Amino acid sequence: MINHPGHETRPHGSMVFCDFDGTITERDTLQAVCQLFIPDIAAQVLPAIGRREISLQSGVSTLINNLPAAAAADISDFVSREPLRRGFEQFAQQLKDWNIPLVVLSGGLGFCVEARLQPWRHLIHGMHTLDINFDQTFMRAMIRDNRSQEAVPKAAIMLSYAAENRIVIGDSLSDQSMALQADRVFARDRLLAFMRRKKRAVEEFADFEDILAALQAHGTASHCSTPAAVDSTQ
Repeated sequence: MINHPGHETRPHGSMVFCDFDGTITERDTLQAVCQLFIPDIAAQVLPAIGRREISLQSGVSTLINNLPAAAAADISDFVSREPLRRGFEQFAQQLKDWNIPLVVLSGGLGFCVEARLQPWRHLIHGMHTLDINFDQTFMRAMIRDNRSQEAVPKAAIMLSYAAENRIVIGDSLSDQSMALQADRVFARDRLLAFMRRKKRAVEEFADFEDILAALQAHGTASHCSTPAAVDSTQ
């Protein structure tokens, strides 16, 4: 389910790169899924990720590889009921109106991310999620970049897009590398604390209404892209 950016020859002005779990959704859906379906394993692995005792890539792989493949439909149904953060649809529509591409990146359960965002897929320029294999008793995370410490190499994906102004929206450990290479960062929770420790410019948000207001106030729409065709693989 990783949708590659393809070969976009026309550079964009501004582009928005947005995390899914805990950013578009109100809480981290991968954590919630694991705490519900594999609570004992989640109780060991999630704190270890938080303490940086294991990498995100290793921790996410361990969690996903212990989820029963037969539970995929139940898991997707669970995530489909997770509330989205206030203002997302309006935000995505406004970016579309401004011709500012929105790219969603997630190191969580790709099939759940795709299903949850399907009603707004026409507003999303690109989606990069983690492929899951269901051929065996347990799911298997299809990690495609072993050089990265992340399940999905968000920073590398972001930089593969030609953009003059990269705007990152995130909340967690998996967004740190991407945020450090962005031109503008909207953050909450752990990402916000990280950026402040690094003494990097960051703007706090509670919901997408906050972000939209900040973009309007600072004239981001003036950096909009010329309308361009979305890659057919997306």
